[in-house]
Amino acid sequence: MEASVLAGLVGMRHIPLAYFVLNLDPILVRLGPLAIHWYGIAYVVAITIGLLVIRRWAWREGIHEDQLWGMFIWAAIGGLVGGRLYFVLQQPDLVQNYLLNPLNMLAVWNGGMAFFGAIFVGSAVIFILAPRYGLNPWIALDGGALFAAVGQIFGRFGNIVNGDILGKVAGGPVSLPAGICASAPCFAYVPDAHILPWALVYLNPNNTFAQLGVPFQPAQVYEIGFNLIALALLWPLRYRLPKARAGLFFALYLVFYAISQFVVFFFRATEPATPFLGISGLKQAQWTAIIVFLLCVPLMMLVLRVSKPWPFSDTRPVPWPNFAPVDRPSLRRDMADGAPIAPPARQRGSMPSTAAPALSDLPPWQPTRPTGGRLRNLFGDMARST
Repeated sequence: MEASVLAGLVGMRHIPLAYFVLNLDPILVRLGPLAIHWYGIAYVVAITIGLLVIRRWAWREGIHEDQLWGMFIWAAIGGLVGGRLYFVLQQPDLVQNYLLNPLNMLAVWNGGMAFFGAIFVGSAVIFILAPRYGLNPWIALDGGALFAAVGQIFGRFGNIVNGDILGKVAGGPVSLPAGICASAPCFAYVPDAHILPWALVYLNPNNTFAQLGVPFQPAQVYEIGFNLIALALLWPLRYRLPKARAGLFFALYLVFYAISQFVVFFFRATEPATPFLGISGLKQAQWTAIIVFLLCVPLMMLVLRVSKPWPFSDTRPVPWPNFAPVDRPSLRRDMADGAPIAPPARQRGSMPSTAAPALSDLPPWQPTRPTGGRLRNLFGDMARST
């Protein structure tokens, strides 16, 4: 038996390493002038999965669907705009390629979203607008952090297909065996004992980011790995931390994300180093990660000082003014503080005010319903009046 184990170990020494080959057109479907990119599909999947997760989370936290949808619409817009603008501002050809050609700022299908920018702008939008939807800003930020932690994992698959956010070169140009991934779509591995075993080689001529036939470290995969680790640590805390202090989940997510970006950017080769404070070996995203990480300390202290445990649940939901007109400014203020609100005087056809309804007793999301429509988004009369 010992001889067979030894023979197996000797055989493992001769197993050749392999690099992965990807021949996939970044455009999934062409319909005349319209092109559907894998990058866009990845974002749609990321948003959909993230939304499904926070929809369940919001229900458990006693948040009504009208509040969730209203916040989501504006936070998503803010995140997309912030992510694109932050990417554009970091580019060395900012003036020539973007300021002198403003339409290039909209060409997200060519790659280019900086997630730190999405966090900054999306979080600001959530914090400012949450009281308008009867929500404490801190619990709204927790929901945004959960959405980001889930969605960004799927969004990175678009970067893999695009060949952007590449890692460092992992070897010289390779000579592929005849017939390997000669036509798209194709994904394969090629044994080569001289190449990093998990390197990625792009072959599709429509790929404009990666040099074809050259192995690169898959920085996109590294980032997915860090995101999965962060999500595994955060997932069991998504309901527990708000019960301790609303906002703690958001702060902890920022800590994990800052650490992941600081590490991953050591492997990325598409961004130049940014000298700062006499240090020339770090990139702009790493400096941003350091600043965000340091700011998380006072952020946590602020949360512990000003925030409160989230008191609501699916059986005791956030008070919802569906059936009676109320003093909306004071309602938003009281809801944001998480304080119990005395029910309004009962109107004709309203629910009895003696019992607090569960979420299952409240009406579903109806965009055209007068009360829900106003509270749902800023297009309603309530938001315009404020």
